[in-house]
Amino acid sequence: MRRILIATTVVAALFTHTAQAAEVNGEGARALKDNISRFLPDQVVSTAFLTVTPAGNRYEISYDFPRLLAAINSQDFSVSGLTPFTLLAAPLDNGQWTLSSEGNMNISVEGRMRDGRPASLTYSVTDAAFSGIFDPAISYLRSGEATSGPIRMVSKTGEEEVEASFAGMNYSQGAADNANAGATDFRGTGSFSRFYERVAAPRTPPVQLRAESLDFDVEVEGVVTEKVLDLAGRVLQLVKSEKPSEAEIAELKQLVRGAMPFFTALSEKITFNKFTVASQAGDFGVGKLDYTFSMTEPSDTTRIGLGARLEDISMPFGLLRDVYSRLVPELAEMEVGIPDLNFTRFADTLMEMDLTRPGPLPEAESERLGKAFINDGELAIDFPKIVARSSLYDLEASGRITGYPDQRSRYRLETSIMARDIDRLIQYFQGAAKVDPQFNQASFALMMAKGMAKTEPDGRLRWDVASEDGRTLSVNGQSLR
Repeated sequence: MRRILIATTVVAALFTHTAQAAEVNGEGARALKDNISRFLPDQVVSTAFLTVTPAGNRYEISYDFPRLLAAINSQDFSVSGLTPFTLLAAPLDNGQWTLSSEGNMNISVEGRMRDGRPASLTYSVTDAAFSGIFDPAISYLRSGEATSGPIRMVSKTGEEEVEASFAGMNYSQGAADNANAGATDFRGTGSFSRFYERVAAPRTPPVQLRAESLDFDVEVEGVVTEKVLDLAGRVLQLVKSEKPSEAEIAELKQLVRGAMPFFTALSEKITFNKFTVASQAGDFGVGKLDYTFSMTEPSDTTRIGLGARLEDISMPFGLLRDVYSRLVPELAEMEVGIPDLNFTRFADTLMEMDLTRPGPLPEAESERLGKAFINDGELAIDFPKIVARSSLYDLEASGRITGYPDQRSRYRLETSIMARDIDRLIQYFQGAAKVDPQFNQASFALMMAKGMAKTEPDGRLRWDVASEDGRTLSVNGQSLR
């Protein structure tokens, strides 16, 4: 959170400070400090925890967090180990800025929850370093690199405890001009090595998570950073006001509309390599676990997609009888999407509401916002790809479900299922029936399904299944009810 605050305020300040010449002097330091302070609450600025001083060919921006905490003097929590943080900013002759910082962190926070339970948090980062180039032409970092040594966090609430750590981290960010004038594409990639997490709670068996590495790749395309930073800067200023005026809210709404659609595409991929879950039942493992998230441009036809892929799945020895363990897939993959979400109408509906009232939105308005997302009250969920493979089977499916959230019995399902080498699975079921007679039913069901299948040119069997409102069911055009 500290680095997010620093990055947001400094980038916003540099965005308004680009007219300053490359010369470093006291006047420039005062101007830079004033620009950063504009985005901070008055009670924070009054603590004098922020200083900007010229040092050779760069400015030293120092955040004295111990001074800030001393001024707050909270009785609800105590913080120890917090030290000042310094960011170096050097103007270049081409109008860009170099940013850099390095150091360690080892802080502890102690307090009590509202229910009276004691709570504590310790967080440490060793050998952290950051460097980057801020480019006024895109109003953000043109490039950036960050690394660290070991990272560790321990959180305790009553008898519950969570511990997480990484052996190290590396991160790279880059930016490139988008095909649309004034827009920029951003991409960030990185990796955390030797991930570990332990969860312990009363009356619950402890669980440990491990991974050799956690890799991530995030990309945002078509960002008009100037408009987004204008909006972010105004939001930060309004946070300083306990109750924004109607004129300020109207200005904010106008900035939101002007900044839409914020981006044209967003994608994220996180990969756990050699992922293990250790429990009292034994170790569950995945050679590789991928998680993906995607989102198209916020508009009246936005699509949000989620995906997961698991390779080399393993389970504790003896957890399943051998006849069942062979049915566990060696590879499983699923992609799910929600298309045609109306973000434009959602934003318009939100902007029509009175945002000057304190507290959460009334239930009726919250419900109205939820319905604004859905066109004509109909919600669709598509499944572009579902895959399960093992030495016994090779299955793939795709489909779509549409329905009405306020009428759960009203829905429509269309799916296509493909299978390869189904005879091998039938033979396995027939043999397994000697161990468990229930496999006879599974074998019979598969033979019935095989008789209804179509054969694709590549030899796979295909079933096109359709159902509506739970009353009708057809397979390859043949009505079953």
